[in-house]
Amino acid sequence: MGRKRIEPANTIDYLSILDQDGNLDDRLEPGIAAEIHLKMFRAMLLGRRFDERMLDLQRQGRIGTFPPIKGQEAAQIGSVAVLRDSDWLVPSFRETAAEIMRGRSLESILLYYNGFNEGTVIAEGQKDLPLSVPVASQVLHAVGL
Repeated sequence: MGRKRIEPANTIDYLSILDQDGNLDDRLEPGIAAEIHLKMFRAMLLGRRFDERMLDLQRQGRIGTFPPIKGQEAAQIGSVAVLRDSDWLVPSFRETAAEIMRGRSLESILLYYNGFNEGTVIAEGQKDLPLSVPVASQVLHAVGL
């Protein structure tokens, strides 16, 4: 049997608010409130700075395994910013900024990467699972929550 082209069963709508030259189409801008923009920017900035410090600590041998998030902050924040409090976050190992955006303390994240059990405790009422470092280990959990 040779190659066969399979057409998708469903179509996917594509939306870009920028044209090919990077110009914004004002009609399509989502209209996000300034305070939400600031919260998102703060989480990205704090995620980046925390990431830099944690990587320094890891290279000094003061913490164990640490997967950096540099360059992934915006993707994390954009994804988690639309979650409601009733939604679950099932983070992988490079999602520190997403956890910060959801309200996890830097102290808790630091405890996790120092190997303390307290670092796996999620605040009561928070619908987040603890980080899992092995790749794709929480995919099955995510679809079942």
